[in-house]
Amino acid sequence: MSGEPILLPALPVPKPTSPRLSVRIEYLDCQTLPEYREYRLAAYGPDGPVESRFRIALAAFDAGWVRIQDGPDVCYQKLLRSVTAGETASPDVVVIDDVELAGYRTAHTPAPKHRSWTPSSTPSPAASATAKPPYVAHMPPRPRSAEPLVAPPPPTNHAHRGLGEGQRVSHSVFGVGVTAGTSGGRTTICFDQDGAKTFVTSMLELEVLSAPHMWETTPRGKNRPRA
Repeated sequence: MSGEPILLPALPVPKPTSPRLSVRIEYLDCQTLPEYREYRLAAYGPDGPVESRFRIALAAFDAGWVRIQDGPDVCYQKLLRSVTAGETASPDVVVIDDVELAGYRTAHTPAPKHRSWTPSSTPSPAASATAKPPYVAHMPPRPRSAEPLVAPPPPTNHAHRGLGEGQRVSHSVFGVGVTAGTSGGRTTICFDQDGAKTFVTSMLELEVLSAPHMWETTPRGKNRPRA
């Protein structure tokens, strides 16, 4: 044997791992106060649980800024962001403002799908002359009978003065929809994009686009003119 040294391959050095944040968040309960809905959550960390309380104004639910079923998740996401950022959970009451509610709605609203269409050929002048005009969703359909059309009422923002079932309306936030009925100071509207929502009638501002009973909502939630 020769006296030369034997070189062994170098072993890989393990990379240091950063400590993981060991915190578990649990939803406890909620209660309705005169002006708020209050939610209780607990953050379980190495030092034990810390209870936090969050409040969302009842007016935000009535105005449709947030759904009742989304209230716990709004508070959960708020607490999760604080814990992830390294902040210590606080037992003080935290009020969720309109800016945070708008951000939650934007993050959880799916983007509308846009379909692109390219005509295969240029239509002839004769075809263009006989082509039907595009259907406008907010225009009432022409009745089949020979009776004259009844002009829809002029647009108004005072919806609490009287809304009937089956009216085509437009909301500044949720777009166009069809009224499903007004009862007990509440008005339900089935919107084309956001589905059914219930509002306080005295606080509701709408643009009325048709007379009552001109539109209907199918069992699948699709709005269409009545035949």
